[in-house]
Amino acid sequence: MIKSIVIVGGGPVGLISAALMGLNGLHVTLLESKPKDFDHKDSKALALSNSSVFILSRLKIWRLLEQHATAIHEIHTSQKNSFGRTLLSSKDCEEDALGYIVSYADLINALKEKINTLSTVKILFNSEAKSLKEMNFEKSIEFTEKNATKSMLYSLLILADGGHSKIKGLKIVREEIKLDHAALVSHLETNKKHKGRAYERFTAEGPIALLPNKHDTYTVVWTGPEKNISELLKLDDEGLLKSIQANFGSRAGTFTKISNRKTFPLKSSRLVNINNSDVISIGNASQVIHPVAGQGLNVGIREAFTLSSFVHDLPETPTKLNIAREFNAMRFNKSADIINITNHLATFFSNDLVGISELRGLTLTLLDCLSPLKRRFVKKMSYGE
Repeated sequence: MIKSIVIVGGGPVGLISAALMGLNGLHVTLLESKPKDFDHKDSKALALSNSSVFILSRLKIWRLLEQHATAIHEIHTSQKNSFGRTLLSSKDCEEDALGYIVSYADLINALKEKINTLSTVKILFNSEAKSLKEMNFEKSIEFTEKNATKSMLYSLLILADGGHSKIKGLKIVREEIKLDHAALVSHLETNKKHKGRAYERFTAEGPIALLPNKHDTYTVVWTGPEKNISELLKLDDEGLLKSIQANFGSRAGTFTKISNRKTFPLKSSRLVNINNSDVISIGNASQVIHPVAGQGLNVGIREAFTLSSFVHDLPETPTKLNIAREFNAMRFNKSADIINITNHLATFFSNDLVGISELRGLTLTLLDCLSPLKRRFVKKMSYGE
């Protein structure tokens, strides 16, 4: 069993990775640059697939989280000004739910509480990784903790910081594509109960998703060209509500209030190679994919689960192994399909070329009519297999 592991990044994927390894008896130190309570009240909605729920159940924290989660029982997909729609149902697919919505704060706090029970895992807050060193065949990471410079030996370094690492000595090759698209995320209230139904609406201005939250509210996620999103941001609340309503119709009721607007640029990024043989990258640190299918976090969680088994089986001193290369190959084989599907969905449903709208409508109609295909699609997106 490998001796000492350092994880950089205390978001969901980093914490899940640390907890899983701790359950396997591995010694893990997690470096998080933010303070201990930085995410205590973050209400950002996260979409969890059934595979993620399975992994959180393995950590014995899902029962607690489920009390604060919203189950998605149906997903209604349609496009504006065109025929064709698909309704995916958990009942038809023989699942308890198609997925769940939890808040970022609830997930992070549950994971921190779990890690507090694991004697072999510790989190160092206010700690920023700076550089990698090697001396006498021992490798160490230098970091600052509350402005004091410290150093720690490691056998394996895991990057789970969303790809923001600027650690001196890292030799990482990434392929990044600027999409010139952005996302607008807001809290949305309506006069109609959602009953566990999520919506995906494709419009000429970009896809609009409604994710059901507690208290019969939604999180709206509108992605599209940066210029379109910039124009939406200029609208007051009443104007933005009218724009969403005009594009969405009345299927989710009348929208009555919008709040907590946030926007962020979209990009596509993937890890090509890590030339440090004992450094592994997971989650958004290894790939960033379009949010249209809500798969980015779930791919990262599955990677953390795969990594925990992979690391558990490594020898104590894996000096002759290129750990990064071996795990990269394993990860690519497991996540390639989901990433490709997401990329194709983002392209197909964001394209407004002549004839594409009719093809989309036909595709949605065929999918709705073919139950075996719907079940296969749900299984792929829920479990990655």
